[in-house]
Amino acid sequence: MKKLHIHRSIYKTATCVVLSLFYFALLAYPFGVTAEGFMVERMIIAAVVFFAISIPAWIINVKRELFSPEEEGADIVEATSSRQINTDSDIGQLALQNNWITPQELKQILFCQECDDRKFGEVAIKRNFLTMSQVKSLLQLQSEQRH
Repeated sequence: MKKLHIHRSIYKTATCVVLSLFYFALLAYPFGVTAEGFMVERMIIAAVVFFAISIPAWIINVKRELFSPEEEGADIVEATSSRQINTDSDIGQLALQNNWITPQELKQILFCQECDDRKFGEVAIKRNFLTMSQVKSLLQLQSEQRH
């Protein structure tokens, strides 16, 4: 599970960096356009400024993804399993057991669910933690376990 979490964290961080570089190029292009013509130097300076501004956010994400305490996940699982058993927490536990979400993602979904007063699957899909087919599979598993 730890190896999967590290792999997922590296993938998320790398995707964030690559997409940010792409957006920097798009955002910086207009800064190079002048009345005299296109100035590559001005565009590069703007791209470097955008890049520098985003570095603290990347550092925070890397720290959160890779260096969060191991016990945090166990605490979240224990806390969610000690909650009142209802349809949504059952689905959350099934998603955890299938390794479709991490304990941190479960915590976020449950937090958003309390604020939005929506179903677990709706929040998970809206936040891109689960797909529609995964939620359908979880609901089917849940109904099989009850019967």
